[in-house]
Amino acid sequence: MLHHLPAIRSLFPGLSSSLSTGTIMLDNAGGSQLPRVVIDAMREYKEKSFVQLHGDYPLSKCATAVIPRAREVVKVFLGGHEAAGGRAAGSAIGAGLGDVFFGSSSTVLCYELAAAYADARDACRNLDAAPADLREHFAKARGTTSGSNLGGTHGSLRDRLLSRDQIVVCTAGHEANVGPWMRLALRGYTIVPWHVEPVRDAEGPSAGQTNWRPSLDTLKKLVNSRTLLVLMPQVSNILGEVWDARGAAEIAHAAGARIVVDGVAYAPHRAPRVSELGCDWYVYSTYKVFGPHMAAMFGTHEAMGELVGPNHYFLDSKVPYKWELGNASHEAAAGVAALWDFMCQLAALDGGAATAAMNKPRGWSTPPTREVFDRAFAIVRNLEDRHTAQLIDYLKSKPSVRIVGPRHAESSRVGTISFTSTKATPVQISQHLGARNIAMRQGHAYSKRLVEQLATDKDLHIDPAVGVARLSIQHYNSPEELEFVCRALDEIL
Repeated sequence: MLHHLPAIRSLFPGLSSSLSTGTIMLDNAGGSQLPRVVIDAMREYKEKSFVQLHGDYPLSKCATAVIPRAREVVKVFLGGHEAAGGRAAGSAIGAGLGDVFFGSSSTVLCYELAAAYADARDACRNLDAAPADLREHFAKARGTTSGSNLGGTHGSLRDRLLSRDQIVVCTAGHEANVGPWMRLALRGYTIVPWHVEPVRDAEGPSAGQTNWRPSLDTLKKLVNSRTLLVLMPQVSNILGEVWDARGAAEIAHAAGARIVVDGVAYAPHRAPRVSELGCDWYVYSTYKVFGPHMAAMFGTHEAMGELVGPNHYFLDSKVPYKWELGNASHEAAAGVAALWDFMCQLAALDGGAATAAMNKPRGWSTPPTREVFDRAFAIVRNLEDRHTAQLIDYLKSKPSVRIVGPRHAESSRVGTISFTSTKATPVQISQHLGARNIAMRQGHAYSKRLVEQLATDKDLHIDPAVGVARLSIQHYNSPEELEFVCRALDEIL
């Protein structure tokens, strides 16, 4: 796949071909670079379709298609167009496992979802005082039962919302999917922390190492008949390890609870498949997956059907727009929709059906297909795995360095690599590389609770007030860039 790199890098205007003039982008976990097709789609929308939606005139009708198209692209990217547990074909809007809605960030979407659960419980307690949309919804739901994916009948929706007052929160996640739920303690919920634990793996690529991860055995002890929700990240944006979200979903559903998976640190590296994960909600940041500053949340029809979105009371509760306060950014949606164009460009590097798709003019009449996403992300993963191995092998060669997370480049991790050194602080490392035009990050990366817990492991040399140094890879990085970075690190490590 390395022979594809020049062609891939040419798709990104922000990448330079010269090590001496261009910034080496190793802060990709904070946000990826934008492909030209995404930039062009946003510019073209603002130049040619920047009008109000839902008008009767042709230009408005054209503009009105942008947000549904973006939802459709994201739904296929996440595997939400498929039937639960399967890989059914098709991606028509409204078909499949659930729906997608947009917000300005993953943090905002998680706050909206948390508020919707709290509002639902309050409305069930005092239906007469509830706003009109909540009152109508929960009056109709009095006799309905919880969704079938919860492993059986767990009583009426109203009874379930009233009796389930515990929320299990994995504290190792980005604060986006931690803080909003912690605040529900003010609304009468009991927040149950689910911490990572030190684990010494007996076999596999981590054999003999101590890693920190949330234990499913512990989760089984935390959930019970009072558990409403389980929250967890699919990948830690500090540790870089892929965690068993499917196993957590099975435990949550067996107890009658739902699960919200934070895919922000996973989705930039592998196309998720919510139909196989079994989660009820999945959230990620589009600007970390070759798109503009926005975020997307997927919800199954069952999970969304239990709640009322926060948008105006007179709007239809059955449509994603009910969850998009003030509407999604139109031009950003155009950029998200163009993820499909970029996926076609990547997949076409290996030939096949995607070649014909990418040669067509940009149009939204052809539905996106999962095959193209899978082919494109196979290229992404192959290149990232090579880059990850190159950096990890280098860091392992330095006696002063402690890798914070798995010390291998196998399938159970992504290319987000955190480390510390006894020779230099994360701040000094970041400043040293920054002076050489190398982008990286230091600190807690908004996983402050995790960093504070990891600091109890003296072998990792983490100062909780300082955090870690973090290098994060994308497929468009090159071996030459990484060699330059290693030489720069040699000067300080």
